[in-house]
Amino acid sequence: MLTLSRALVRRGHDVEIVVLDPPDAKWLRAIELRVHALGRGTGFYGYSRGLDRWLRVHCDTYNRVIVNGLWQYPGLAVWRRFAGTRTPYFVFPHGMLDPWFKRTYPLKHIKKWFYWPWAEYRILRDAAAVIYTSEQERLEARQSFWLYRANEKVSPLGVEPPLPTSAAVNALFFNKFPQLRQTHPVLFLGRLHPKKGCDLAIEAFAAVARENPTISLVLAGPDQIGWQRELSGRVRQLGLDSRVIFTGMLEGELKQSALMRADAFILPSHQENFGMAVVEALAIGVPV
Repeated sequence: MLTLSRALVRRGHDVEIVVLDPPDAKWLRAIELRVHALGRGTGFYGYSRGLDRWLRVHCDTYNRVIVNGLWQYPGLAVWRRFAGTRTPYFVFPHGMLDPWFKRTYPLKHIKKWFYWPWAEYRILRDAAAVIYTSEQERLEARQSFWLYRANEKVSPLGVEPPLPTSAAVNALFFNKFPQLRQTHPVLFLGRLHPKKGCDLAIEAFAAVARENPTISLVLAGPDQIGWQRELSGRVRQLGLDSRVIFTGMLEGELKQSALMRADAFILPSHQENFGMAVVEALAIGVPV
């Protein structure tokens, strides 16, 4: 959404972002947009009295309000303040209504049902629009909860043009991971999370690795739930320690260099609302 915000600024709009992150959060240092970091809310849900106060004081200065994501307090706070007023608000679910979650985590889905009629259903119902990033996401969102009403719109996302490359940037990835220099890397770029199908990528790689001794598999992304340990164990069982590399999160020029050096990009996800990493890879010219 930062890319979308930058694009709106270039078109002459004033854009301000409100987040429940501490003001000294590392990712805020390189943001040229105006960001109001109000500090963390309570628990995973993120309940925040500070956000309520901020909305009461500042809400009348904005023409439009956009909520990113579901299942956390900022959406309810915006609904409480703007529903029924002359200031329209919009919601991007970002894939959070995909029925894959319902099938994969049925107990979590039951828990969400206790919350859905009193909050999330109303947030979507009263929004000026609920914006999906693909037609498929829009259609599948209707399958998660039978109590559902929304003014649906589809607005695909995009990426910024790749930065001009240099020999130094081109060399960064292999300098950082020299063991890959004589290989043909197949790159996964995303969170290490079951929904991303990283385990499928490892099994598929194992099926072709012996016939293709020069290819390597690069799993690049943050380990959000501690899954890497299990994935690494499976890699060892398959005898592929030297050919499957976990890099952690790649950013900036190092990420660009990884995409430039990859022979192919893969995204074996069970669920995506809009494969942003796919578009980034295609923009650089990597086969996907």
